[in-house]
Amino acid sequence: MRGMKIVAAATALWLVAAAPAGDRWTRAWTASMWQAPADQVKTLENVTIRSAVRVGAGGGQIRLRLANDYGAALTIGAATVRLPGGQAVRVTFGGQGSVRVPEGAPLVSDPVALPVKAFDVVEVSLFFPEATQLNTVHDVVGQKTLVSAPGDHSAKDFAPAEQWRLRPLIAGLDVLAVKPRPVIVAFGDSITDNVGCANDAMPRCRWGDVLARRLTAAGMPHVVVTQAISGNRILAHGTGPSALSRFDRDVLAVPGVSHVVLLEGINDIGNSGREVNGVPRPTITADQLIAGYRQLAVRAHERGIKVYAMTILPYEGAGYATPAGEAMRVQVNQWIRASKAFDAVIDMEKIVADPANPKRLAANIQGGDNLHPDGRGETLMGEAIDLKLFR
Repeated sequence: MRGMKIVAAATALWLVAAAPAGDRWTRAWTASMWQAPADQVKTLENVTIRSAVRVGAGGGQIRLRLANDYGAALTIGAATVRLPGGQAVRVTFGGQGSVRVPEGAPLVSDPVALPVKAFDVVEVSLFFPEATQLNTVHDVVGQKTLVSAPGDHSAKDFAPAEQWRLRPLIAGLDVLAVKPRPVIVAFGDSITDNVGCANDAMPRCRWGDVLARRLTAAGMPHVVVTQAISGNRILAHGTGPSALSRFDRDVLAVPGVSHVVLLEGINDIGNSGREVNGVPRPTITADQLIAGYRQLAVRAHERGIKVYAMTILPYEGAGYATPAGEAMRVQVNQWIRASKAFDAVIDMEKIVADPANPKRLAANIQGGDNLHPDGRGETLMGEAIDLKLFR
């Protein structure tokens, strides 16, 4: 039994770096992809999209990772990366500027000579020359995807003809450094992902990003990436695949993972037996949810990955809160604290609860829905995690 502790250029540069000797790549940014519902699927043709992401580690080269889990094969006519206001650098795949992305599969680019520092923003542009249905996405309402007027604008600035709240295809960025670095995965739902968070709103945005900056300030080598989906559940598919079904893709398949910090389960509880659009969702029990937690821990431990579980946050007053759900939350939290299934427990419930009513989030750290901590709350959460857990 494991021990437990409570600008732009008119043309883009074509710079492709040689592959390094040995594997010194670190996953420095991630997004957990899901299938857009039919009414949100977008078809683009002869346009360019641009998305901004923030890397959690620095290096002399980067690689772009695309994912097409839920779509048919598609063609990208050109891809570039750049720092904001900098010169665009062409991204190639097997030495080619245009690439066919396979159906249902990821695609990793050639190394690209674009030096970045930790917490730099990187802009990724993709040009679609032919009609392309984009349905493998991540929700990014706080940092929307820019869609150009017709044409290949991947190597230059453009005024967006449209902005889209979803970001398609872009699932990861790797950086090349002197040596690989341990990776911590922040794994969960909207409380971990905070899709309203804009890249320029850092660090008071997501608890994982706050933790990442604290680790860097302390001189520790760890990189924090977020693999979370708003509305996600442990046991059942909802917005995106369930935690149990995406865990291999989003955690175990990420190179260099040393720790996963888990905060999930409130959507299982809140949606248990709830009717949505006239269709009742299955009722779950605390034992079923606990079994899901055990599976996540066992699968991580098989790979030598430490699992730190947060207790489920208070949610009284939220739209799907019920007395039965609160009783289940309390029961599951008691199990999390006492089970010894995890390498450590981070009792986050006690950090964010209203002292006058522990069943509720404190009013001064949330936006009023009684479910989601705001920037102040996310900062508090990230600051409450003991860095000694990662030494």
